Amino acid sequence: MFCDLSAVVKSFFVAGCLMAGTLGGGLAWAEVGVTATTIKIGAFGPLTGSSSMYGYPINNGAFAVYKDINDQGGINGRKIEIVHEDDGCDPAKARAAVKKLIHSEKVFMVHGGSCSGAVVATRDEYIDNKVPFVVMAAALDRISVPTNRYIFTTMLPASIDAVVMFEFAKSKPNLKRVAIVKHANEWADSRVIGLTKAIKDAGLLLVADVTVEPKATDATSQVLKLKEATPDAIFSILYPGESAIFLRDANKYGLKGPFISTTGTMDLLDLSERSGNAAAAKEFYTVSFMRSPIGDPDVQKYTDVYKKYFPNDKLQTLSFYGMSGAFTIIDALRRAGPDLTREKFIAAMETTKDGNAGPAACKVNLSKDRHQGCLEGTIWGLRDGKIVNIGMTYPKN
Repeated sequence: MFCDLSAVVKSFFVAGCLMAGTLGGGLAWAEVGVTATTIKIGAFGPLTGSSSMYGYPINNGAFAVYKDINDQGGINGRKIEIVHEDDGCDPAKARAAVKKLIHSEKVFMVHGGSCSGAVVATRDEYIDNKVPFVVMAAALDRISVPTNRYIFTTMLPASIDAVVMFEFAKSKPNLKRVAIVKHANEWADSRVIGLTKAIKDAGLLLVADVTVEPKATDATSQVLKLKEATPDAIFSILYPGESAIFLRDANKYGLKGPFISTTGTMDLLDLSERSGNAAAAKEFYTVSFMRSPIGDPDVQKYTDVYKKYFPNDKLQTLSFYGMSGAFTIIDALRRAGPDLTREKFIAAMETTKDGNAGPAACKVNLSKDRHQGCLEGTIWGLRDGKIVNIGMTYPKN
């Protein structure tokens, strides 16, 4: 009976039917996870288990940014609602957590993941269900490469981590002989492959390549092999705990640096403390995706935001890992407009130009062809017991 109605009248009729069909439970909205007043974002991370040190601090940094924007009135009239799940840094648990967020909690998008292996295991869930995902802190390149329209990262990817390490080392005068100490796993390989190629292309001599097992409590044999090889610089691609063990034994047996490490060891004060000797960390340099360390006026406003919402938390570099993603998501949600859909959000993400990365050392740039938004880092070192931004040139003193 409605066949001869005009297109305009039809559109009003359809809208009226949609509203009438949902009078019992509120208005129907065009997109999952979006209401008149909220946007539901799912989050996950290692909240329990041996890797829980990477859970709450990282995720809380992002949550502080979301809470702050909510207190400012939200985004286009809506406030962000967070649903938080534990992945235990375990691939199977992570996949289950993401399935719950997508299918049971019905989130608009997901912002989460600190452990690369766990995040990789969830990748197909976003693609198959067409749910936008922004990586919280995991750095493995194959999470976001090849580019998929539903997956984004604003974390410094592992391949660029290696580039920053190498460029800094290359600026050391008279650099000819280099060595690598690493784990034998995908996390390390994602850096070693590019690093090894850069060493070869630059005509440098790789004089030693030694492996330390994860959870090792001694690195004596590796240190002695490296000492015998007499490198001019050593690339350290180890987790924080094993980095401390290696640094402790290097100091014990007189192995000299410089030691140049990944973003995994950004907390140099913790590294120095765990190695048991502050002097041992003097020649230890680490890639940082943050432009300035905690306590620097340049990042004070981000410290203030974190402490406002999590006053009882220990402030550490991990507290800032998730902030660049949160700022990028907020910007894209705002530009997507009040008639929010996942497609509009993705389009906004893919047109991010020189976006605010909070305390990160980059500007966020995304496109349809590139969903790795942060490709710049810097080098930190310890001076007089304080973390300082060394920059990309090897120091003269």
